[in-house]
Amino acid sequence: MQDIPMRNTLEEQDYQAGFAKVMWFAERAKSQGWKFTDRQLVHEIIQRERAARIREKSSLPVVHSKAHSAAWNRGQADALRALLRLQRERYGN
Repeated sequence: MQDIPMRNTLEEQDYQAGFAKVMWFAERAKSQGWKFTDRQLVHEIIQRERAARIREKSSLPVVHSKAHSAAWNRGQADALRALLRLQRERYGN
């Protein structure tokens, strides 16, 4: 099957939207004085990766409006990894 440029663009947009959503939430949390533990971040990374794998393997169409693509979940997982990396650098864990 050929790569369809529009699909790749849509996947990239989903990825960026997922990434941006986590970064926005992290900024809000930081402004409220909240700090995530490494364990919380790792747990969320695992959940997002699992959701992406399930979405890729599923043959069912996306019917529910709150169901997100695999790319969206991967974007969130990568954002969480970036936050974990920054947190470890900042606090020297």
